[in-house]
Amino acid sequence: MIPAAARGTTTVSARAVARIAQQAATETPNAVGTVRGTASVRGQRAEVSVRLGLPWPADLGRRAGEVQRHVASRTGELTGLSVRVARLRVIRLQRPTGGTVVFEKTTAPSAPGRRVPRRWWSARPTPVVVAALLGAAAAGLLTADMASVHLFGNAPAAWRTGLVDRLADTSPAAGSVTVAAAALAVAGLWLLLLACTPGLRKRYVVAGFGAGRSIALDRAAVASEVRDRVLDTDGVDSVRVRVGRRRVRVRADLAFGDRAAAREQAGAAAREALADCRLNRPLRVGLRLRTTSTWDPTPPAPEPASAAGTVGETAGEAAGGPAGEAERKESP
Repeated sequence: MIPAAARGTTTVSARAVARIAQQAATETPNAVGTVRGTASVRGQRAEVSVRLGLPWPADLGRRAGEVQRHVASRTGELTGLSVRVARLRVIRLQRPTGGTVVFEKTTAPSAPGRRVPRRWWSARPTPVVVAALLGAAAAGLLTADMASVHLFGNAPAAWRTGLVDRLADTSPAAGSVTVAAAALAVAGLWLLLLACTPGLRKRYVVAGFGAGRSIALDRAAVASEVRDRVLDTDGVDSVRVRVGRRRVRVRADLAFGDRAAAREQAGAAAREALADCRLNRPLRVGLRLRTTSTWDPTPPAPEPASAAGTVGETAGEAAGGPAGEAERKESP
């Protein structure tokens, strides 16, 4: 019998953990559309981030929490790792097709003693990769030339000797030196700005979740929720929504009805939609309501009486005689 310590270890890759997390998210009724996941594994611990859509209207906090708990437990059960779902990104909100839409009251889960992040921090992969590649390329060329000179006795490369001679002959007050120094200073300040700012402006953090387990809505998801809610206003024909960093701009076209009342209802609907999102940083609503070319200030008339009643009255009148009159007298 081989002892347990000598049997080796089983390593689960981060890609496998991400695939399992994706499958676990699709097992819940709350996940809609295509699910994407990423994972990082450190020893016996794994951190998972999931990107998916949620049904709407719904309690976003409750449904997102259910997805997080199921993904963490199911992925941990299948991999044997201690799994934590750190981030849940909602890329869209899907409205049910057909039937009556029922708006659920959204409640934010409590996270006592934990600071809610204002915005997700980006890893800044593009600046990091560009800076690393430039630095590695310059260091690699210099190292290769130095190794060629000292190990194989070759002459220094022409580009290195030319660069050294040019730097020796150039005065620090030259215009080229000033321009190069200014460019390097701007690049350094830009990298510092990227390092000190969170980025990811198109994602809004949902209030009520701590830094270790947060949920964010994309701008497209917020725009679709506001658009659908404003479209439910009587008389509104079409809606265009643009979501910015601090403000939501709504442009609606009114086909019929009172303009002042429709503006008030549309504004209230947009504010209610943003309140249901439970965003950590509330957004202001800017509404512009204009009438269409066929706008009618009066609401549409109610539907006429049923066709059956009309046909019955016509048949009674056509019958004539005492029978027809008796029927009309006996009817209440």
